[in-house]
Amino acid sequence: MLFQHWDDSTQRAIWLASDGIHVRCITITGLSVLEMGDMWVSFGERISRARFNLSPQLVREIIEAEIDVSVSLVN
Repeated sequence: MLFQHWDDSTQRAIWLASDGIHVRCITITGLSVLEMGDMWVSFGERISRARFNLSPQLVREIIEAEIDVSVSLVN
């Protein structure tokens, strides 16, 4: 299962993935809604190939590949 949500009031994207047992959540800030739209197009395909490997590193790779910006991970 994959769920993506854009919160307009906080300008954040929330990505959730679940394999039916575990849930992973990544929150992304610093991108516009248009940039996030570009990301969502390829995200589903990439996460399905990664077999529930939703991680900050994977999200960083997708962002850098799709919209050519540098990403910093913050815990």
